[in-house]
Amino acid sequence: MAIDDLRFGLVLPTRDFLVRGDTTGYRATFEMADRAEALGYDSVWMGDSLISKPRLEVFSTLGYIAGRTRRLGLGTSIYIPTLREPVQLAYSIASLDLISEGRVTFGIGVGGNDPASVHEYRMVGVDPERRVSRLEESLALLRRLWTEENVSFEGRHFHLENVTVLPRPAQPRGPRLLLSVGNDGQVSPRQARRVVELGDGIFPSRCRPAEFRQAWELVHAEAERRGRDPATLERALYWTVHLDPDRHKAIAEAEAFHLGYYGRLGRWVTEDGPWGPADLLRRLLDAYVEAGVRLFVVRFAAWGDALSQLDRFNEQVWRHYR
Repeated sequence: MAIDDLRFGLVLPTRDFLVRGDTTGYRATFEMADRAEALGYDSVWMGDSLISKPRLEVFSTLGYIAGRTRRLGLGTSIYIPTLREPVQLAYSIASLDLISEGRVTFGIGVGGNDPASVHEYRMVGVDPERRVSRLEESLALLRRLWTEENVSFEGRHFHLENVTVLPRPAQPRGPRLLLSVGNDGQVSPRQARRVVELGDGIFPSRCRPAEFRQAWELVHAEAERRGRDPATLERALYWTVHLDPDRHKAIAEAEAFHLGYYGRLGRWVTEDGPWGPADLLRRLLDAYVEAGVRLFVVRFAAWGDALSQLDRFNEQVWRHYR
């Protein structure tokens, strides 16, 4: 299937070396970034956590990758801005966008409701029950801090007086903000408004093709109602895969990965996949494209084997869509 605007990014293995106790395993992060640029992938992405899911820190890691690459996009999948103070966050992102010459995309979510994620919020003094309104204030402030001088703001969570953040990001409005909505196809009116007014696209991680289509249609309709061109909104999917000709082995490896990563299995593991041979992945990928996805951010569900998975994916899947 040839789609002119179809793009692929790769999630970097910034956590598995800690799970496996491999003190030098972090180097695979940078090897994958180097390969991604050499092979022509659109971007590389990394997740975020303070204490609940230990991994390499986002901005220092992406800053290092920015210095060793030239055109590769740099994304977060998914960053949790509500764990941070927005002035410091705006400053860090602006600096990364500047030194990378405008290559940053900021994928954003509110984190999970599991005990470890709730504990993470409480340990930085944030009430997890108020994180949605805190997220909305943070997003509004990020855009203003990247584009305005002497920003003043009085909200439920933040109070700013005459704040100017320098340097400015390379992108005139700052990095694109992709919101993790549409999981299981569900988008509330508040979420749709948040995407259209404060964000630049949708970025679900757990949905079937029909569910993605439903989520995108809801956001598309909200954009039209509010006078925003839907073509300005990104349609991205965080897509976790395991590629192996033996489907049973692929399922077992994917389940082991998710149990190690999240401590539990969700329906996206036990029901959806995609775990198995290349033709299965390509059929599912085609279905997502038909549903509207234009940016696939691919994570390999494989502890210590992400680079081998990349080799398989590159030769057996991605080459069909270049």
